[in-house]
Formats: sequence, structure tokens, C-alpha cells
Amino acid sequence: MQSAVMKKFFVLYFLLLMGFHYSFAQWQLGFGYTHQAPVCRFNGSIYQQGGGMFFNLTTSSFLPRKSKYELSVGAYFDYFDAGKKQFDIVLDDPPNGEGRMRFGNSTTGHNLITRFGYKATEKITFFTDGLIGHRKFYSEILTGLKSYDPAYSDNMEDVFSQRLFRYGIGFGTRIGLKKSFGFEIRADYTRGGEATYFNLKTIKETNTSIEYESETWPHTDLFMWSVAFNWKLYKLQRSSYSSGSSPSSPTNTYQSPSTTTSPTKTDSGTTPKNPPKKTVTPQKKAEPKKEINW
Repeated sequence: MQSAVMKKFFVLYFLLLMGFHYSFAQWQLGFGYTHQAPVCRFNGSIYQQGGGMFFNLTTSSFLPRKSKYELSVGAYFDYFDAGKKQFDIVLDDPPNGEGRMRFGNSTTGHNLITRFGYKATEKITFFTDGLIGHRKFYSEILTGLKSYDPAYSDNMEDVFSQRLFRYGIGFGTRIGLKKSFGFEIRADYTRGGEATYFNLKTIKETNTSIEYESETWPHTDLFMWSVAFNWKLYKLQRSSYSSGSSPSSPTNTYQSPSTTTSPTKTDSGTTPKNPPKKTVTPQKKAEPKKEINW
């Protein structure tokens, strides 16, 4: 129910952003590296820190251009790799093939931004962001060959997956380097609910399987800091011609002669298709050992 409401809210917010496109001169796009760490109520967990990429898209300020203050809205998206652990395994299919089994925790975030800024100088702007959105925590097991084989595909198993409502606040500084290009440093703190994920430290290999444990934590508060490049994107201008009028065109025009083509004779046989790829089969399976609940 909560997820459905959030989807409708995101769609409505996106449509509003598209409407603002015709009212404001420029969009601003940020893209760069971001780092996350569990903090506050999430700090006692075994969830690891991670790195990833992010980008945000915001409108230009709603306030007059000469104002020292800014007010804008936008969206913020990120991906984090929160740790992996890999084992070398032997495969049943292909027979005695050299394979790998990798356990990994990851998250993706989708947030809406309301940004308040203060232009300290012509090139330096301090800002704070109000964030609301959701974050997906997921844990996956990838089983595949160590070397590429076109006849086989990797097997990806989604073991844990939760999409959580988030809210928080961010702070940052934007430094203009050129007219439409700059540099951005920011930090965010967001709060969220319960998530389950791999305990990467306790995963171990036995004679018959690879056993893993998980942890379920009631809170998922995260601190994130980011460094990024920032661009001002120019708005597409509407045509200067009024309706019913058209630009002048030359009186002499050239029309290419019509040409006809005849169908090419094709072979009546069917085109051979590539055979479907087979999924690798490991000799040892990944099995849950015991879940840690707090």
C-alpha cells in the first residue's frame, strides 16, 4: 500500500517537474561519486559502508534572478555497493567447470528534493535539501563461470529485497567554475525502516554447501557524502514564428525524381537462430544457516 502511494506521488511530482521546464530558463544536472555509512540507530548493525554513483536533476530557482536566495525542486538517484564476498566453486554444468559464487549487498535510492540556497558570492552557493523518497535494500547471489563462455549465462538469485520509505535532510556547497559548469560537495542524512541483508563476515564454505547468515535490523539510517560535477542545461526555445506564419523559403525548389524498387529474391528457407544459453549448475549450493534478529 505504501509503495503504491509512493509511486503515484513520484509520477505526480515528475509531471510537475516537466511542467516547470517551460517556466524556468535552465535545469541543473549533477553527477559524481557518493559514499554511504550506517549511522545512529543503524550504527550497531553489521551492514558495511559502501561506495557508488549518483545524479540529481533540479530546476533553476523560482525566485527572481537578482535575489541572493534560491528555491528549486528536483530528483536525486543513487546506487551503492555495500560489500561482496566471493568463493571459487566447481560446476556440474558445464562438467567440472571453474565457477564462482558471489554474495553481495546493494542499495538504490530515489528521492525528491526541495532545495533552498544562498548565493554567498557570484560563484559560491550554499544549499540545504529536504529529501523524501524510497530506498531499495537487496542481497543477491551470483553464480557463474570464471571465464566467459557464450553457451552459458550467469544465474542471479535475489535472496532479500525491501523497498523502504525514506526522509531526511542534506547540506552542500556548489562552486561555479565556468558559466555553465561547476563543482558540488554535499552530505545527506536519511532515516528508514527495517531491512534484511547478508552477514558477509560469517559466510563460509563446507564440504557440501556454502552457508550464509543474515541480519534483520529495525532501522536503516544512513549518512552519505558526495562529490560531483554540476552542469546547467539550456532550455529548448520555442519557435519565434507566430501561428499561421512561416519562414520565407526560396522560390526555386528541387524535387528528386521518383524511383521504384523491386523486391529482392530471398531464400525460402528459415534463418537459423542462436540456441538459448544454458544456466550454470554448481556442485555446491548456497544454503541459509541461521538468521540473526535484533
